Amino acid sequence: MCSLFGLIDFKESLSTHTKNKILNTLARECQVRGTDATGIAYNNDRLRIYKRPLPARKMKIHIPHGVNVVMGHTRMTTQGNAQFNQNNHPFLGKVDGNSFALAHNGVL
Repeated sequence: MCSLFGLIDFKESLSTHTKNKILNTLARECQVRGTDATGIAYNNDRLRIYKRPLPARKMKIHIPHGVNVVMGHTRMTTQGNAQFNQNNHPFLGKVDGNSFALAHNGVL
C-alpha cells in the first residue's frame, strides 16, 4: 500500500531549510510503503504538484520560501504503470474553476 505524509507550519516558525529537511525525512521513512513513485503538492501563488516515478530516497524535495502546508505521497503500484507520471499522486483536480490536489492510499 501507499503512504501519505505532510507538514503544516501553523505558526510559520520553521525555516524553509528545516521544512525541506523534515519533508525529505518523512518521504524517505514513508517509502517502506511504496518505492515506485513520490510526489508532493503545495500552494504558492497557485497549486503546485511535483511528482516523479522515483523512490523517495532518490528524489530531492524542495519547497520554496513561504510554503506552510505540504501534502506528500509515496506509491506502491497496484494499478497503472508508475513510469507514466500521470498515474502517480498527487493528482490535479478542478471543481467550478478551483484547483485541488488529491492523494489516496488504496484503490478507488
